Amino acid sequence: MSMPRVDLYGVIHKTLRHELFSTSRTLATTDFSNPADRDAAAAQLRETLGFIDEHGHHEERFVDQAVRQADPALADRNGAQHEDLDEQGRRLSAMLDEVVSAGPEQAVGLGATLHQAYSAYLGAYLQHMSMEEAEANACLWSAYSDEELGAIRGRLQGSIPPERFAQWFVLMVPAMNLQERVGVLSGMKLVVPPEVYETMCTLARSSLSDHAWQEVSSRLGAS
Repeated sequence: MSMPRVDLYGVIHKTLRHELFSTSRTLATTDFSNPADRDAAAAQLRETLGFIDEHGHHEERFVDQAVRQADPALADRNGAQHEDLDEQGRRLSAMLDEVVSAGPEQAVGLGATLHQAYSAYLGAYLQHMSMEEAEANACLWSAYSDEELGAIRGRLQGSIPPERFAQWFVLMVPAMNLQERVGVLSGMKLVVPPEVYETMCTLARSSLSDHAWQEVSSRLGAS
């Protein structure tokens, strides 16, 4: 059985789907007439859009350049989708500002409109990620070795400040399956100082249920 190829999209896209659907549930159930509920939903949506925007910059700086070298037409199509999604994200942010500043009665209607617009954005973003996972991955796998793809991932991750990487990691771990959690932490154990590895294990443990962490730690041989 052949080993799976290095996938620059898999785990991060699972993380974004996890966050996108969580935010969708929040917007669907929020009482926008209640200022506290409305502010909490607004904070979650802003955080989700912030992570997506940051992810887009990471992709453009590191991954998309590799795609462009191998297939400029695919890179152009991918870039056009990024621009469309960025514009939808800006419109959502503007709508959110209106919701937050509205009175209780008006906020209910604006909140429903926001949820509808977010649902359209969610659908478009899911389609975009599926395209990258199928077409961009096929392009990368045909043009680059796993060693080269791993180096791209290393440069991308290395560009993220440690404090911010920790925030990303807390989002990523719950979105992974058991094998991915063990693989990521095992890989870290080989390349980072022991104190950094222990910190990442602590973060992973804080983001999982006791049972989920026990499954991971038993595979790692961790306490």
